[in-house]
Amino acid sequence: MTSCGYWCYLAIFLLSWISLYLIVRRKQGYLESKGLTLGPLYIIFNIRSLGGALERRFSGSRRASALLSASPIIAAALMAYALYFLARNMSLYFAAPSGFSAVVPLVPFITIRSAQLLAIFLSAVPLLIIPHELSHALAAAARGIKIRGGGFLIVAFLLGAFVELDEELFKKACWRHRAVTAAAGPTANAVIAGVIFALLVTQPTSYLYLPQSVTAPFYAPAAGVMIAGVVPGSPAQRIGLSQGDVILSINGTPLRGVGDLAALNLSAGESLMLQVERAGRVHTYNVNVANISGRAMIGVYLANNMEPKLQLPYLGASVDYFLLWLLVISFAVAAFNMLPMAPFDGAIFMDALLSPIIKDDSIKRVILYTFYTISAILLMGNIALSLVRFGVPSF
Repeated sequence: MTSCGYWCYLAIFLLSWISLYLIVRRKQGYLESKGLTLGPLYIIFNIRSLGGALERRFSGSRRASALLSASPIIAAALMAYALYFLARNMSLYFAAPSGFSAVVPLVPFITIRSAQLLAIFLSAVPLLIIPHELSHALAAAARGIKIRGGGFLIVAFLLGAFVELDEELFKKACWRHRAVTAAAGPTANAVIAGVIFALLVTQPTSYLYLPQSVTAPFYAPAAGVMIAGVVPGSPAQRIGLSQGDVILSINGTPLRGVGDLAALNLSAGESLMLQVERAGRVHTYNVNVANISGRAMIGVYLANNMEPKLQLPYLGASVDYFLLWLLVISFAVAAFNMLPMAPFDGAIFMDALLSPIIKDDSIKRVILYTFYTISAILLMGNIALSLVRFGVPSF
């Protein structure tokens, strides 16, 4: 998909939205009576009965309270991690630039340009926002905080959800109830990230993308070498090799790791017989070595083969890729949303935590604004330094 293609699709999309708005705006009064609000680039569907239904089901529920009781601890850990990561990452920019990690917002058509990642991002947003908002609602209902409304919305091309609490009752609620309600959303995203991680470490190729220090306890060395990628148009691609295949032997010589390949002394034009394991079955392939970028190779990127200690059926490279990005996005949403700065949940959480400690509102306000300022400097500083070092990245 070219840059021209993106702008053409975006123009068609915007014209479609505006046309829809102009056509149905005469029915705005009727639509609003049904809880539907339509704007030039948004649709809001307010389910007015949602608050009452949740309050009747979960108000005072001990089970819901027990499930949410750990959320402040998880939220505090997320806040601490987000502040630590941003502070350390900023220091690396000056002390050890090679270790600096890019921190950039994911914006469709600007920083997200590949069609595959656009599809993943658009799928991930509702999977993260709906549980996030529902968790806020469940926490509020379980603690007797009135829910004025809630529902779904579409903003441009993003599907989301919202919950509207009674702000006066929320402000009057005890600090514990406010803390749990604020922490529930990011905790839900962290739990989703944990579930995705648990699924990923049962897959044979996930260790290729995740940090080795994190995956090491879940994998054990195995025979052969893993194909981590295939060069387009290479001999390997032409015979059907793909990511996730394991080369067990070459010309009858077993492979125990990537280091064994150096002893083979391959040369361009040489014919090889490969024993390849795929989905539990061993296949035999014949392939000729080619000269690729001045090197004798068949066109594969290899890594030492590792097997999950708890292995589930292989879901495939595309599912692995989707889950990996969903893990990254969900954890980023969980952690950065706990930064103690408006309009993030971390600001409400920090305010609730300070309430029983500092009774003087003016002093509490000074402390809160200090946290807001530090968080904003760290976040915006990381984004600015990322743009300076890498430019406007695109995925």
